[in-house]
Amino acid sequence: MLKIMNKDLRVMLASKSQIALMLFIVPLFLLIVDANNMGWLYFLILIIVAYTLIITPFSFDVSNKTIGLINSFPISRKEIVISKYLSVFPYMFISVIYSGIYLWVINKSGILGVDYFNIAMIGRACLYMIFVSSLIFPANFKFDARLAQLVNVFFYSGGIVLTFNLAEANINSNLVFLGNLYSPLTLTVVVVIIYILSMILSIRIYENRDL
Repeated sequence: MLKIMNKDLRVMLASKSQIALMLFIVPLFLLIVDANNMGWLYFLILIIVAYTLIITPFSFDVSNKTIGLINSFPISRKEIVISKYLSVFPYMFISVIYSGIYLWVINKSGILGVDYFNIAMIGRACLYMIFVSSLIFPANFKFDARLAQLVNVFFYSGGIVLTFNLAEANINSNLVFLGNLYSPLTLTVVVVIIYILSMILSIRIYENRDL
């Protein structure tokens, strides 16, 4: 499983376009989002960086035709699926570190004051990415790669629009209301259950798929 994660990271770091995207994606959203709620702007940046890291390997598998290489590794299809699901966590960690350093530099330079470490938003971002990954991974293992990419773009753009609106709105009262309906523990349990069921579904899909 570590071989697949290592392969994905090496391929991304070897791509000049991917490096350029990672360098410009943070300042791009700082420029286009006129945030009234800096916490949600931080959340937006976290999920954009994490989502890019999670989904890019699937795109490279299409463009570089590395699906055959992956399946040549001495691991089962089940392990391939599990490695993709587990990759959400190191990619989320990388997103927190990368975004934190980037935003800290921006804060210190005096360009803009924005959160660069917000534990509550990190927790929300982790739950969000686990939930979204649970929805997009089965599609990536089931459908033709190009069709799966449409699913990825749908959730990618949908997440941006949703969080963009949250960052620009004064939503503190709404958050209090939602917090009374759904406790953090309840949300976490529900998301974890969805994540596990999604992994089981993806394993069954991929084990029965003709490549």
